[in-house]
Amino acid sequence: MAKFKAKNLAIAVFLGIFLIGAVGVVNARITSIIKQPILPGGGPNFETAVKLEPGSYQRDAMAETEHFYVDVKAGQEINIKYTFGVGTGRDGWGILFLYDEDRVKLVGEWDTVSGDELESITFSWLSNSEEDSYKYYIKTGYDGYDVGSISFDLLLTDYYDAGSQTDAGDSFEKAMNITPGEYKAYLSGEAGADTKDFYKLAVKTGQTLAIKITPPIEARMGIIVYDSNKKKLESKDAPNAGAIFTTSVPITKSEDVFIVVVCDDWMSENLVEYVMDITTEGEAVADDDEDTFGTGTGTSEDKDAKGLNWWLIIGIIALIVVLALAVVAYFLLKKGKKSNEEQEKVENEKIIK
Repeated sequence: MAKFKAKNLAIAVFLGIFLIGAVGVVNARITSIIKQPILPGGGPNFETAVKLEPGSYQRDAMAETEHFYVDVKAGQEINIKYTFGVGTGRDGWGILFLYDEDRVKLVGEWDTVSGDELESITFSWLSNSEEDSYKYYIKTGYDGYDVGSISFDLLLTDYYDAGSQTDAGDSFEKAMNITPGEYKAYLSGEAGADTKDFYKLAVKTGQTLAIKITPPIEARMGIIVYDSNKKKLESKDAPNAGAIFTTSVPITKSEDVFIVVVCDDWMSENLVEYVMDITTEGEAVADDDEDTFGTGTGTSEDKDAKGLNWWLIIGIIALIVVLALAVVAYFLLKKGKKSNEEQEKVENEKIIK
């Protein structure tokens, strides 16, 4: 009879658990591949482009040229990854390009693959707020020998600014209204069209507007402040990439100012996530040219006080006018009475004579 050994039992249990786990992983991988939807056939040109929804797709082979399109909101980033192979022992070239609605090429490339190797083309593009939504075209396929498509991944990511559901404006007219506080926002740098964010903020005379920008380590950024007439009040660039920098602007007039945060394509190769901290320091005072009837930019208490003062002045003037008229009337009446007495006296003297 074989002698029981606890060590052998432990080894057997361990091997069983390992085999069950390995089978589970393989089965999950196979299930994932099976469930992955098939990439629909794209149109042969822009006019016949097929709409593609975000998701991960697979297909055994690609046509030489296929066109798709995707709808994207302002402030959304489109990410595309196209993985392909040949499997013929020859070289193949996969292509992947992104175009705007006017069919102007924005980004993309072609890449080669050999034998049983796999190659991927990946890029992203962040839209701005010039339009509320965009229609982007995707051109893919191969150049040269046929390629087999292993996977095609399309992802839309929201990169909305300052806690909103859109991108901060790219112009004065579309500037986003904000108040003092800390905000997280995004710019595209080289990876898109969103290179400027415009904000609008109400300030008061006597205050100092202070702005602090914290960029990612690889990005170099700048900031510009304009008054309500779009006259530049302040402009400052970070001294180097990744530098936290601040600027301050004394406010001499109560108005709306514009804050423009800039990160052009040459300032960063990647998507830029930055933090903007805005504070106002000092006490607000009434403007010198404030409308004395309360239509200026002072406080409601100031306006009411000025309105009351003017009514008091008008009342005093009216009282003086009334008193003056009363005095004049008094003397006119007195003069008239004296004239009547003198006339009566003359008449009496004539009668006596």
